[in-house]
Amino acid sequence: MKTVRIFTIVIAVIGVIGGLIYWANLSPPENPHRLLAKQNQKRSPQTNVIEASNRSLPHQVEKRGFRSSESCRECHQEQFASWHGTYHRTMTQVASPDTVVAPFENVQLASRGRNYYLSREDDKFFVTMADPDWEAGAAANGVKLENANPPIAKLQVVMTTGSHHMQGYWVPSNTPNMLRQVPLVWLIKDQRWVPREDIFIEPPDSPRHLIVWNDNCIVCHAVDGTPNFDTRAMTVNTEVAELGISCEACHGPGETHIAFQQFKRETAQGTVVAKAEATPAKDSIINPGTCNSKISSEICGQCHSYFLPHDSERFGEVGYSYVAGSDLNESHAMVSYEIAKKYENEVAMSVFWNDGTCRVSGREYTAMRDSQCFINGELSCVSCHSMHASDPNMQLAAGMETDQSCLQCHQDMSDRIAEHTHHAVGSSGSQCTNCHMPYTTYGLLKSLRNHRVQSPRVAGKEDTDHPNACNLCHLDQTLAWTAEKLSSWYGQPSAELSKDQRETAASLLWLLRGDAVQRSIAAWHMNWPSALEASGKDWQAPFLAQLLDDDYAAVRYLASQSLRRYSEFSDSHYDYIAPLIQQQAAKQELLDKLKLRENPIEQDRATQLLLEASTGWMLEESVREYLRQQDRRPIFLPE
Repeated sequence: MKTVRIFTIVIAVIGVIGGLIYWANLSPPENPHRLLAKQNQKRSPQTNVIEASNRSLPHQVEKRGFRSSESCRECHQEQFASWHGTYHRTMTQVASPDTVVAPFENVQLASRGRNYYLSREDDKFFVTMADPDWEAGAAANGVKLENANPPIAKLQVVMTTGSHHMQGYWVPSNTPNMLRQVPLVWLIKDQRWVPREDIFIEPPDSPRHLIVWNDNCIVCHAVDGTPNFDTRAMTVNTEVAELGISCEACHGPGETHIAFQQFKRETAQGTVVAKAEATPAKDSIINPGTCNSKISSEICGQCHSYFLPHDSERFGEVGYSYVAGSDLNESHAMVSYEIAKKYENEVAMSVFWNDGTCRVSGREYTAMRDSQCFINGELSCVSCHSMHASDPNMQLAAGMETDQSCLQCHQDMSDRIAEHTHHAVGSSGSQCTNCHMPYTTYGLLKSLRNHRVQSPRVAGKEDTDHPNACNLCHLDQTLAWTAEKLSSWYGQPSAELSKDQRETAASLLWLLRGDAVQRSIAAWHMNWPSALEASGKDWQAPFLAQLLDDDYAAVRYLASQSLRRYSEFSDSHYDYIAPLIQQQAAKQELLDKLKLRENPIEQDRATQLLLEASTGWMLEESVREYLRQQDRRPIFLPE
């Protein structure tokens, strides 16, 4: 899922499935999805039954020197085993009882006016639903899907995406070799099915997603993917070197390496039979751990960044040319906040804070390349992460979950941590990454560490919408309080602040009147142990309750998760994807329960938290006013 690219999202938002666009003010050429979709909508609207065949999945072929992970196994058994246990390997898998983690046995679901029936027949998994080919064609021909009566299709699930936090499923198209996504996702931790639209930050009136794998997820969920769209013959012949993210994605094609190592062995054994002109002059394999920091990071950046193809039409035919160790910029056109602003692309701009920091998960290279530690230092992805010597959960190398991740370079700080941080050594406020890599990235229904390494600052007024690390921990403090600390401790210039910024806790400004991303980040932090330790944990509930009927599903989800620790909410039947009337009823029920508390709110928070000191209850009119001021600009974050 994290590979949904900006160019695909822009097309999807306006109801055209998949596709590629130019940043210039030019009309894009008719993309192959739209052409194919228009044809599919003309099909007879009878019920289809499409099972898997050798035409369904992308063809795995040896090309451009790629030989697949199995060719590495014999000589690199230990590395193969450690990679095999990662979520990179299981990102894309052929559907089978071993790979499908969700229940399919007689499951009935409904979403956005469509019904879904999930079933299992022996080792096969099926979804009976509105024919996605027909719907894509209808959308391409200008039909409003909410008014359409599509034919029903029973489709076999042939491929899966994800295995860590959530899993999505792919079914065959009427167009051979093209895959469409089932608009339902299985949340692994929650153990439930939800509509795909309800796991992303996107406007509530967004059109139904009808995603195609072949020119979208193929970019990062497979090795050396080639879409092979032929718009003249109206065919798709997608090829991959391997499904999932495997050895050759990071080390480069293995064919020359295998031949070179074989030649070395034969030379040592005195059995050389290869002709000199066919003998590789050197080993071609790349090791990210021994490359310079820029080349090493680009290997990760081929997926963990925002980019477009330089030539959209050529990409639809042959994909990206990048292989590990080459120049990433030759094949990928990197997207920055400045580029998004230049072309006034609101979808692209929404994925950055307005100080230029990327705020969407899976784009760590985009964030890191703006860090001084990367620009002027030797910071790279493998400074902290390891594929072969780490817990697969975060891929952090041994010891990198501690301050050692920063102290390995900033050794001069080792003996003066408290002096530098003004917090006790060992406390969360003295942890390097909490201040310099705060959780201001959204993705996977949670907040994640931002990989733009920078120091906290208070810009003042509307100069930046990027929440600062200090107020994400000290939830009960104002921006004025933070500005004073940063000025007295580090000599930062005073920021010009509004009355609200001087008098109201910053977390509440983000939570109540911020945009959808600010609301999500603030809601998540109201259950973050470090923040609860620093700012108290008994006052957040009435404010979080205000988000239970938020327009954005992801905001509602995060608010409800943070509320689960309150007894007044723990037995609630609240469902973040329930009808609005039920969300509002649950919200009012919680607020009524909270008012009955003997000591509803900690009194020492009164001046910062919009609380009425005499009763300990919210100044409800002030809260309503902030909600009226809420930033309701449409935001679409492509993860």
